[in-house]
Amino acid sequence: MKVLLVAPLPPPIGGIQSVTETMVGFVSEHPCGVNLKVQDTSHHIRPVTSESMFVRLLTGMFNSLQTYFQVRKNLQKERPDLIHLASSASLAMIKDILIVRTARRRGVPVVMHWHFGRIPRLKEKQNWEWNLLIKLIRESAWSIVLDEKSVEVLNEAGCTNVSCIPNPIAQEVEVKARELSKNSVFRHPGRIIFVGHVIKDKGIYELAEACVKLPQVKELLLIGPYEEAIRKDLERIARKREAGQWLLFEGQQNKEQVLDNMAQSPILALPSYTEGFPMVILEAMAMGCAVIAAEVGAVSTMLAANTHSACGVCIPPKNVDQLQGAIADLMRKPSVMELYGSRGRQRVLGAYSVENVFTQYKNCWQTIISNITSGLLF
Repeated sequence: MKVLLVAPLPPPIGGIQSVTETMVGFVSEHPCGVNLKVQDTSHHIRPVTSESMFVRLLTGMFNSLQTYFQVRKNLQKERPDLIHLASSASLAMIKDILIVRTARRRGVPVVMHWHFGRIPRLKEKQNWEWNLLIKLIRESAWSIVLDEKSVEVLNEAGCTNVSCIPNPIAQEVEVKARELSKNSVFRHPGRIIFVGHVIKDKGIYELAEACVKLPQVKELLLIGPYEEAIRKDLERIARKREAGQWLLFEGQQNKEQVLDNMAQSPILALPSYTEGFPMVILEAMAMGCAVIAAEVGAVSTMLAANTHSACGVCIPPKNVDQLQGAIADLMRKPSVMELYGSRGRQRVLGAYSVENVFTQYKNCWQTIISNITSGLLF
């Protein structure tokens, strides 16, 4: 079975890039009857922290055209049995629908892999993005989403060719998690870690506002790329307590450095406004961090929040008071922090292992190809 995976690879580092890299690494090391050809769709000309709509639109158009014409070439050159297309929706869906229709004319099914968590909100809006999403799902062979709520709302809209498959944890993270489970690790008391693009939509202003009111927060480590203007804004907030010395900008780090910092931190915070299936949460769980995160996308499912096996705490996005309360409450209960971390590691090694998740991808592909052979598709 030959599969053309149309998805971004690092650099730059990002959630979808991590999933792609994990899939490629697993297939290369584990013969499984899948010949995986990758077409890298990463943006290499846009700064990852840019929030300029003009820059995003211009580079997005260039990237979409480049991706579409490369898919056409690969359909001719590679002759895949199936295309697995990663998408974060929005305007990129114009390119996606062109790819789906071009592949369909050649008898090649497309599996859409939706890497975003706004589907329930789009249904409420009933806007152009929702309408285009529904059209794309109906024209593609299958769609994979990241949370069960998205499956539910799409089923209600008449789209039954949809399933929920989680993202997998990288193999090197699995290995490190198993090593940590056998050894005790020193975690810096009072430290909170944030990992990701240091931009407004990740909730970093709310995080700084919450932490500045909590003297028990001794360090807030921000790991990831940032713009100088945002750094100055956050330092201005931080100076309200102890001259801001508790706020530390670590910049972008490699995977090993990130995992080491997670392993030494009791809490990871991710108060994003929107997420799909944030890999940073899986990685933090694997490293034994208790997690405080905004209840967006698949986050509550990942953390098993509000259950007897919870691995962290969910709070509403854009809510400084609840974020502050969650941090203060967790810091008062070190035994609960430790319990969340232990549960999180166990959960990741079970439900989110790459072997488990890749098997679900493969079963999906095989079913679609079998349906084509039987004349049930096209």
